[in-house]
Parts: sequence; structure tokens; C-alpha cells
Amino acid sequence: AAYAEEAIRAKTMGLKAYKLHPPGRSFEEDLEAHRLVREAVGPEFVLMSDPVSSFNLEEAIRFGRELEKLNYLWFEEPIFDENFHALKELTRQLEIPVVGTEVLARHPYSVAECIKSRVVDRVRADVSWTGGVTGVMKTARLAEAFGVNCEIHTAIFHSAELINLHCCAAMKNCDYFELLFPIEEFAFGLAAPLPVENGIARLPQSAGAGIDLDWDEIDRCTLRIV
Repeated sequence: AAYAEEAIRAKTMGLKAYKLHPPGRSFEEDLEAHRLVREAVGPEFVLMSDPVSSFNLEEAIRFGRELEKLNYLWFEEPIFDENFHALKELTRQLEIPVVGTEVLARHPYSVAECIKSRVVDRVRADVSWTGGVTGVMKTARLAEAFGVNCEIHTAIFHSAELINLHCCAAMKNCDYFELLFPIEEFAFGLAAPLPVENGIARLPQSAGAGIDLDWDEIDRCTLRIV
């Protein structure tokens, strides 16, 4: 029920999509959470699933086929990113796009093999995991050359998300900009939350990356300077 309530709130705010990270305690519990969210937001609202590598290959195939029935847009990191063989077989068997590579080391070189061998359908990158702006843009351009989307993965807090957003604006092959929800709770350290209006995140117009830090709040929360 908590997932459904959060998804309704996201939809009401004008966000264009909602992604579940299910509990991971049991197959049926995770599937029921996905069903309840689909019922709550209706058949057309965009939904994604990210079980954070909680499945083996057999489970992932079964779960992915259920997601297809529920009209989910993609199935993200169902198996460990490093398990190329299992991910490739999963991608071959499912209609729903399989998304991965966010935690692979050595972007873009490791991602090149995933794209060449079609280990996944869409790849992931973000400035906090994959080598900063340079690593993200190399991965994005590599994916673009093969006609593959590079979806930007959340960098958690908005000060880093603003760098991700600049990368998104410089890419043609990214459909969604990911933010953790509730949005306001991850704006710590900024003078104002990242600007999102009617589901669209907008680039700040100030100098540089547009990061305006709230030093009073940062100082108030500082426990120790080392």
C-alpha cells in the first residue's frame, strides 16, 4: 500500500513516471506491490521496476513476464550487473527491456561489451558511480553510436543530481531523469530543491552548474570537521 500511495503522489505532482524498489523479501510480495501500484495509477502511467539484483535467472524470467502483463516500461538490475551470461539470456527471453550496468566498474569499457553482446537493452550511468561527467558522457556517446539508450541513474542528493541533469541535457539517448522520492528530502545542502515543474526538471540559469549551497543548513548539521 505504501508504494501505491507514493506512486499516486508522484502522479499527482505531475511526474511522468514512477520506479519501484520492492522489498525483496519474497517473490509474491514483490509482485503484489507491482500489481497494487499499477492498479493505483491506471494502465497508461509509466512504471519501472528495480529489484536491485534480488533474483536469479529463473526468478527474473518469471518476474519479467509478469511485468510485461502489467505494462511496465523496463526491468532494471534484476540480476547482478557482473553476471553477463544470465543477463544476456534474460534479455533474450523477455519482451520488456532489461536495464543495467549502473554498478559496473570501468565505464565505458565494460559497458561496450554489454552493448556489443546485447547483455541488456538499455545501459545506465551517473556522475557519482561512473567516472564523473567524463565517464557519463563517454558511456552515453558509446551507447548512442549503437542506437542504445543511456538512462541516467540517480546520484542521490540534488547537488550531484544537478551535474547529472547537465549531462542529460547534452544527450539525445536518455528518456528519463531519475530523482529519489520524496524530492524535497534529498535537496539537503541546497538553498532550494532542484527545480521540477509539471514533471520536467529544468536546468538552472545561474553560473557554472547552478549549485547554490545553503551553508547555514550545512553548518547546522555538521557534527565534526576533520
